[in-house]
Amino acid sequence: MVIYIAWELGTSATKELVDTSIDAEQVKQLKHAIGMISGVNSVHSLRTRKIGSAISADVHVQVDPFLSVSEGHIISVSVERVAKKCLTALSDVTVHIDPEDDETAAPCDHLPERAEALGLLNKALFNNKCDGEIERIQLHYLDGKIHVDFYLPLSCLETDKSGNKILKKLQQTIADLKYFGKIRIYFGSD
Repeated sequence: MVIYIAWELGTSATKELVDTSIDAEQVKQLKHAIGMISGVNSVHSLRTRKIGSAISADVHVQVDPFLSVSEGHIISVSVERVAKKCLTALSDVTVHIDPEDDETAAPCDHLPERAEALGLLNKALFNNKCDGEIERIQLHYLDGKIHVDFYLPLSCLETDKSGNKILKKLQQTIADLKYFGKIRIYFGSD
């Protein structure tokens, strides 16, 4: 009897000190609750740790790849709120917003960061005389390529150029740049 009690106390004390995961049913419930949030396409790489009575979680949430940063942030805030409501002992949640399934998509870690990518684009655009009209460039790092959205003023269409002509020129200009993929253009008010 003494050995049994010592074993139970020792096991319980060790579990309090050792990093363990929560039970599988709780993980399943948490994953389901996060997956129900508007804007969440899928949930993967959900890891939980329990130290004493405190629980922490780390989760990857896949969203639409063309969401704005601010919308992605709001989704991550919602994930944290829902997770803490689902598991009241949850004290810390780290949310990774993924634009694609990083377990299956081609990696983008070899691609140049924004400053270098914009430098490559600006050089190509300047050399082909199509840099003066661009108001904003948005980069999307997806499936091993940088896809580019160009934002131009409506006044571009008032000249002798059509949207298709502008798109073709931009596509031809960056076709030889190895890191870049699809190109889209948007026209808006000045």
